[in-house]
Amino acid sequence: MRLNKYLARYAGVSRREADRLIESGEVTVNKAPASLGMSVSDETDEVSIGDRRIIPDSERHYYAAYKPVGYISSTVRQGDDDLIVTDLAPDVPYRLFPVGRLDKDSEGLIILTDDGTLADRVLRSRNGHEKEYIVRLSGPVTDEVIDSISAGGLDIGEKRLTGPCSVERISEDSVRIVLKEGMNRQIRRVFELFDEEVKGLLRVRFMNILISGLEPGDVRELRPEEIRVMKEMTEDD
Repeated sequence: MRLNKYLARYAGVSRREADRLIESGEVTVNKAPASLGMSVSDETDEVSIGDRRIIPDSERHYYAAYKPVGYISSTVRQGDDDLIVTDLAPDVPYRLFPVGRLDKDSEGLIILTDDGTLADRVLRSRNGHEKEYIVRLSGPVTDEVIDSISAGGLDIGEKRLTGPCSVERISEDSVRIVLKEGMNRQIRRVFELFDEEVKGLLRVRFMNILISGLEPGDVRELRPEEIRVMKEMTEDD
């Protein structure tokens, strides 16, 4: 692939910034100065910015995990009995951490990786990337509540208003919600405004990754195509 695209995908910079780094002489390929427009391979070429070697996907690790209720989206235990999402990961010699969060009372899909660049890019571009949830409530959900949540503009604290989102009724007391933002406990807090209690919250999709095929506690490696698409979705122009 083109060198500027390689840097955008694996170094977390925009293509314009990648071109600037190449022109300034800060980028090397196989320890030789790089040039604009050149192509590189993530299997055979070693690319660096200054003294920092850029690690391609082939040397990183990506997992989809089904977080059960009761697990904390963290790598640090607050108490000796705490369960954390990395407890679900296979026994590996590298350090994994979660991308994004699910609160302790929620369950569903969470991504585990050792790719800090990807995690930073997902967080930096959190608005616009979809996350899909199945939500079960304490009582029937009215059309008025669905319309209000869909429209956005609801004040749930932290001096932020919710954005527009997709809300689809599944049954009398359950809805499917697709968010393009991620405020703390957003779904639970927005339903509290209408005196509705969330009884169950399941995340079934994170960007292009689906939970299908996983049971609570299961973990699987992401497929190369899934990783490629996720990277492309977070690339800057």
